[in-house]
Amino acid sequence: MAGHRAQRGLLLLLPLSLCQAALFDLDLGGVTRLPLWEPTLEEYFPDRSAGELGLASPVVLTSPTREEFLFHARRGYPIVIADWAEGMKYTGWSCQDFADAFPFGYMKAEYIDDLPGFKRSQHDTKVIDGEMRFKLGSFKPDGKTWWYNFSRPASKRYKDDPLKPKQGPYVWHVKDELSPKEKKIVQQRFESPSFLQDPLNRAKMNRSFEVWFSPGAYSGAGAHNDGYCESVVSLQLRGDKRWRKMMLPKMSFLDSFDEFDGGVYDAGKWDPDLAFLNSARGAVIWPPGYLHETSTLPPPDGKCGSALTLQYAFPQPVQFLRAFLPRLSLSAEVGHCVGMQWSGYATMEVKGIGPTAKEQKMKEQLRKILELVDTDQDGEITVEETKAWFADSRSLALQRLPDPEFVKHKDLLIAYKAEDTVAYHDMNDDGKVSRQELWDSLVQWNVVRVRVQEGLKLLNRGDRKGLEALERSLDYLRREPLKLPKKVRPEMQDIFQHAKGSKLFRSLNGITSISDSEFWSPARDALEDLRRRKEL
Repeated sequence: MAGHRAQRGLLLLLPLSLCQAALFDLDLGGVTRLPLWEPTLEEYFPDRSAGELGLASPVVLTSPTREEFLFHARRGYPIVIADWAEGMKYTGWSCQDFADAFPFGYMKAEYIDDLPGFKRSQHDTKVIDGEMRFKLGSFKPDGKTWWYNFSRPASKRYKDDPLKPKQGPYVWHVKDELSPKEKKIVQQRFESPSFLQDPLNRAKMNRSFEVWFSPGAYSGAGAHNDGYCESVVSLQLRGDKRWRKMMLPKMSFLDSFDEFDGGVYDAGKWDPDLAFLNSARGAVIWPPGYLHETSTLPPPDGKCGSALTLQYAFPQPVQFLRAFLPRLSLSAEVGHCVGMQWSGYATMEVKGIGPTAKEQKMKEQLRKILELVDTDQDGEITVEETKAWFADSRSLALQRLPDPEFVKHKDLLIAYKAEDTVAYHDMNDDGKVSRQELWDSLVQWNVVRVRVQEGLKLLNRGDRKGLEALERSLDYLRREPLKLPKKVRPEMQDIFQHAKGSKLFRSLNGITSISDSEFWSPARDALEDLRRRKEL
């Protein structure tokens, strides 16, 4: 704490003009840790055992109890559950088994454009979300060989590293690309593990799964991040798959990079911290923000491997989100989650709380939450008090659900959400939220959200110098100063070139992050429009 006061003292010695320009009116002596402080991976993931390729291994569990699973999943540790699929109906299914059972499905062929001589007109295809889909029951890439017996090349960009995937996989989006009748046929065979047997989680997993098919050896996806705001599970039904994973690095606005397939390679940021093998029947679980790359091992029987990707409802990796919120908020894939889905943790689902740079308003937020949630006014919020608040009609807990189906299990939803919310703030693991813990979380959340808001304004104007000055001005809120990059992603460079002196978007309403869905995708269209306007 004394170190924080010393940093604030240094801030007060700056020239008056710089003090007047300071973004935050905040006494750092009142917080346990600086608002943009983040732990190192070694601090947050203690006792990591040695894995493959000289990198660390994730936590490995076998037949975990519900309590064991809750502990690791809430902390956001990447986990392997070695026997998740033991005894499941889909366990051991090959790609041909899926094609024979569900010939009506249409799947996406990753990297199909890299297949020499491919002609779309020769195949039964659909276009969904602007991308081609191929029928499970009829697709023969070369016109002669069934897709599950045919190996296609992965992206040419991956030839520089023998550990990157060499063959292209397929993905079948069961959850959102089938008719209700077809979906029911496929989903009715899904089974939940023993530690997630409640109706809320069973329904969520059943509704969310998609199937990945991996013909041949070294089939997989290039390193990428997912846009899910929840933990993700990859359940290996047949075959063995090697994984390399990388935690999202420390971020400034100018460090933003394309987190889609292979983008981290192009940005020169690929530096995996985990490497391991997930064998058949095992499941890999990871939190939002963990980039991952996959490559299958040669199948001993030559059969095409299969895996399910899915999400469960609770628990969520709330302690991980709290610890790494500063960098997650600037992710091109999950940055939107901070404003859309994760803010309810920090604000305890209390209405009328918006990001502010003023300490007095943050204190008003603190008082409001304690008045509404801490019903016995003892300065601590328990799970039972949180459950009572979430059941109150004044709470937002049931008004902004990520999945409308959750309301079918209202009591269970309230209980699980209350447990996750308390765990988000609970830094000493005593099962309660102290006044100090709530204050620390609120300060962090406000600083993170305001930084994004102010950075968006500068980026929208193409003001690189202003953006760099903003990031440097926040170093006193960090554990250590960030080193800003000289080179930025191509789209950002285009904005600096073409939007300077004008605006990329006329309004930033509805844009709360620099995620691809909220900012970068529409920015590409806006840049084209801006270029046309300048040419007129």
